[in-house]
Formats: sequence, structure tokens, C-alpha cells
Amino acid sequence: MMISGCLTTHPPVNTLRYSLPEAETPTDLPPATDPAPPMLMLAHIQLADYLDTDRMVIQLDDVSLQATRDHLWREALPEELRRGLRNRLASRLPHTLISDPVTGQSMSPPRLHLTIDQFHGQLKGYAVLSGQWYVQSPNQPQRQPHPFHFSTPLAESGYPALVRALGHDLDLLSAQIASQLHHDVTQ
Repeated sequence: MMISGCLTTHPPVNTLRYSLPEAETPTDLPPATDPAPPMLMLAHIQLADYLDTDRMVIQLDDVSLQATRDHLWREALPEELRRGLRNRLASRLPHTLISDPVTGQSMSPPRLHLTIDQFHGQLKGYAVLSGQWYVQSPNQPQRQPHPFHFSTPLAESGYPALVRALGHDLDLLSAQIASQLHHDVTQ
């Protein structure tokens, strides 16, 4: 694949920065029923150490990962993911206020906790996103974590296709979270 050319350790030559694509907007949203929307706080996103960077990561084979040299996220990956997930959840849960934590705020709104173990490309031509999430509410004991694993084939060679496929994986994750939250509310 063409993405392997930028994995050497030479200094950057032609640095490109990437941003996750906008959220895919679902078309089957229920009508609003609550004048005071519920709130969901997006807690700290825990990343595997190798992902806590602004460099994109490629899995070279079954045991090797390498950060790219010239292909970087627009900002540090935790912030890129936070913005992408917040926007995706807001589009899937339009009647819920999705917010970031505010210093000193009480634990009253439910908090979404997310751990990401994989968010990278594979030389085999796939984008991979895996980890687990759970919602913590002040009135309920901690729920079981929900594991996830998405693997999306790249539509074509190159980093733009990888970023779009990773964005699609994030769409799938937000759909899973929104579906489970909707299911929990209707139980």
C-alpha cells in the first residue's frame, strides 16, 4: 500500500495534517418529547499509550506498529476523537445535550467513559477501532463495559481513505452507544 512510504525515521518532508470527517447524519431520528433535554457528559477518553500522539499509526504486520512521519492528526488524537465522538453522538441523540466535563461540576449527569485500544490503519488495507465504553450514573452502580471492535476496508490506497474509514468506524461506535443508551432509557 502507498501508506507504507512514510514510515521511515527521516525528518518530515511533506507534513500533512488530517481531521476526522463530519458525522454521518442518521435519517431515522425520533421526534423530541422532553422540553428539558437530558445530558450526557463525555468523560476523559483513555487511549492506549501508542495512540497518545498527533501521529497516525500503521500496523505493519501481526506484531509491529509504527507511527507515521509525515501524516499527522490536526490536533492530538484524544482531542480529535473527543470532538468527533461528541459531534457523532449529538447527531444520533439530537434530544440529548452532549457535553465535555466542567471543572467543579457535580457528578449529576451520566458520564460516558471510553477506552480505546486500537485506532489505526493496517497495511492489509483496513482501519481498526476497538476498546470498550460504559456509562456511569450517580444513581446507578457502574454498568458492565460494552466492548467494541470495528474493522473497515479502505475504499482506496492512501491516508485520506484511511482517515475516512476511521471516521466510519467512529460512526459505527456512536451508533452502538446511541442504540444502547436508547435501549437503557426504554427499559
